[in-house]
Amino acid sequence: MNVIANFFSKYLALFMIIVGITTYFSPVHWQSASWVPAFLLGLVIFFTGLSMNVNAIKGVSRKKKELLVITLMKWTVTVFLSVGLALLFFKDHHEITAGLILSGAVPSATAAALYSFLAGGNTSLVVAASLLDTAISPIITPLVMIGFSGQEISLSFLSLLYSFLTIVIIPLAAGLLVQRFMPAVAANATVIIKLASSVTLLLIIHTLTGSGKKYIAEQLDILPLLVAVIFVQVVFPMAAACAIGKWCKFNREDLLAAVFQVSLCNTALAAILAHEYIGGIGSIPPIINIIMNLSIGAWLANYIAGRHEKTS
Repeated sequence: MNVIANFFSKYLALFMIIVGITTYFSPVHWQSASWVPAFLLGLVIFFTGLSMNVNAIKGVSRKKKELLVITLMKWTVTVFLSVGLALLFFKDHHEITAGLILSGAVPSATAAALYSFLAGGNTSLVVAASLLDTAISPIITPLVMIGFSGQEISLSFLSLLYSFLTIVIIPLAAGLLVQRFMPAVAANATVIIKLASSVTLLLIIHTLTGSGKKYIAEQLDILPLLVAVIFVQVVFPMAAACAIGKWCKFNREDLLAAVFQVSLCNTALAAILAHEYIGGIGSIPPIINIIMNLSIGAWLANYIAGRHEKTS
């Protein structure tokens, strides 16, 4: 079981590409109810809370400056870059614009902690920043979307807040509570959690791609530009976090934590919110971003780890 779980985790980005392509070209797909993708992501976030090493963040109390800087970068650099790219390249494609902005205006991805760990970064700092992200995102994300998505996209602050509560806050809190009061359950389920999270994310990609087939086909002419823009959306925050972290005199571990925490957003959540509130076309940018941020993040983490091994 452990071998299978590690195999799925290692090649998750590749599996997502395969699932996305085969779903798009397949004549059949799982035609799930509209609430299913949200439920699946809530399950992934529950697993995250169940496996999160909360005790490890106790020492982060000495890292208040780093935590503040990382959080500010996450909600300024990443958000405003996403807004700028969306309005610069896709201002006439309102759903694409909203989906692209949403991709950069959601909390950090759970993969940020994994990639930080692989690269030798301060995982505890990532976990602390992720919890802070999760706490403030139900307010910031709706404000960003209502402020920048335009009059053509009708969004309700309360509806977005409700989705955050049901998809993110409640499942994460439930996972943390189970870990706190039933630690044996969390300890014995580590391998199952890892495998279940990977399979659940693949199911989310399958259901969203299947339901958005016709919208993807309608936007094939702009897909190359969209892919290039999303590449910048993922990579530029990495470079910015590295530069700002060095300027703030972060040590190596904290710098690596900043790079992954600032750049990798929970675009599975963005895809589900876009599908529900913007429409099928709006979910295209987050779906592409999921695959790209996992792929680039995995490559960068392994590259940094390889270089560190050679120099040590």
